[in-house]
Formats: sequence, C-alpha cells, structure tokens
Amino acid sequence: MGNVLIAGDLHGNATHAQTVIRAAVRNDCAKVFVVGDFGAWEHMPSGRHYFDVVNRTAKKAGVTVYFLDGNHDKSSLLHELYDDHPDDEGFLVCRSHLRYAPRGHRWTWEDTAFAAFGGARSTDKGWRLAREARKAEKVEKRRRYGSSKQPVTSGILWFPEEEMTDEELGELLAADSSPVDVLLTHDKPRSSQPKWNRKDKPECYPNQDRIQRVVRALRPSLLFHGHLHVRYTDVVACGDGQWTRVEGLACDPEASQYLEYSNDHSWHVLPLPATDQKLEEVPADEQRSLPA
Repeated sequence: MGNVLIAGDLHGNATHAQTVIRAAVRNDCAKVFVVGDFGAWEHMPSGRHYFDVVNRTAKKAGVTVYFLDGNHDKSSLLHELYDDHPDDEGFLVCRSHLRYAPRGHRWTWEDTAFAAFGGARSTDKGWRLAREARKAEKVEKRRRYGSSKQPVTSGILWFPEEEMTDEELGELLAADSSPVDVLLTHDKPRSSQPKWNRKDKPECYPNQDRIQRVVRALRPSLLFHGHLHVRYTDVVACGDGQWTRVEGLACDPEASQYLEYSNDHSWHVLPLPATDQKLEEVPADEQRSLPA
C-alpha cells in the first residue's frame, strides 16, 4: 500500500511547492503529482532556479515530484531538453527527483492504471502576447541605440502548444484507448459543473470537449484536474452506465481568487491501489450527462 498526493497548479511558487512536499511527507506519500501549471519555465533563469529548489526539497524529503503540462508550462522546451532522458516508467527526467508526464503518457502504480493529458486554453493570451510585443519593442529600441544584446522575446509568456489539437488527441487515443483507473488532466471535462468556474468561456470549450472525449474513451473511476483554481467534487457520466468522480483542485495561494481558499484545498491524498473506486449508483442530483 502507498499514497500519492495529487496537487493543483503551483505556478512556479517555490514556497507553496515546499508546503505541498511537506504535506506529502505528513501523509506518507512518496510521490507528488502536480496536474499542470507546474512552473516549467526553464527558458528563464528563475524557472531553472525553481526546478532546482523543488528538486532539492523533494530529494531531502525522500519524495519524487511528477507533473503534467498546463497552459502556462513551456512543454515544447521540456521535450527539447528531456526527451532523451526517460526513466523506466517513461516519465521524462528533468532532475533527479523531478519528472514530467507527456500528453497521453500511461503508467501503473500499485496495480492502479494512470494516464496524463495536459494542456488547456489561456484566457489571458492577448495580455501575454501584448507583453511579449512590448518587450520586443524595448529590445529593438536598445538595439538602435547600440546595444548588442538580442534576448528572445517571443514564446516566453505564451506558448503556442498550450492546447492539444484534435489531431494530436486522435493519435494518442488511436495508439491506446484502453481503460484506466485514474485520469490526470489540467483542464476540466466539459460536463463537470464546479461551483465557481472562471473558465466558462466559449474559447475554453474546445479543449474541455477534448478532455470529455478522453473520459469517454478511457472511462476512469477518478479524474483530477487543476486550471480553475477552485476545489470541488462532481460526478459525470463516462458511458454505458459508468461514472467518473471529478476532483478539481485549487492552486497556490498567490494565484487564487476564491474567497473560501485554504492551502489543503490544493491537494488530495490518494491511497493506492485505487482500483476499487467504481461508482455503481449515483444520486440523480449528482448525475451529469455527456455533451453531444
């Protein structure tokens, strides 16, 4: 038997990452899994330092930290740096105690089948691109005045690979659509209904529909996600009379806008094996139908 601590968005907040690792130790969890917006910004010195701090803290605690990509993680760079360094379970090794789960990755812990599907839509894309443009203007102005420095200004705040495409998802499901026990995503499935939804916007629906498609295909008993920055539990249909319990997790305190926030809203301790979580009967007021 063992436990894994599933954690919501960290956003590169090293202090909160250390709080999460301490919570893992208190709850006898040798593994922490962060469901996106981890803080994968190694294109910047602060991002590399953050990775080092998290790794050092995890190593000292005897914990391994895993994460999937959110919309604010530069996943293209993770692949560029670490595709040649997978561990025995197929995770990409970013540091000795820090691992990345690429989209569609599957693995088994304690007889429990897991799958990870990262990615989501940034609703602040315009703001991020505008900031990149202003940085580019400043660099060009300094160049005209004789500066030889040419820092990269595009792809530093917004990442074009942030969402799965329909084609990417289709290829992943075609490769393996067998059922799993636990599905880990950054975005929510379309049919889940949190009590406070900051992503209830038309531009967000296509990726939520993709996650719903994954739920239909893999029929997990449990789904954990972040992205909304609020803690909630819901139950959604996954087909043929089966149900998936959805656990939305809150984020680090500096990014939360929810008045009822508490640190422990940002994690959930999952005992393993988690193979006995099937929902046979669901109260009518908790049932959610699948979108057409």
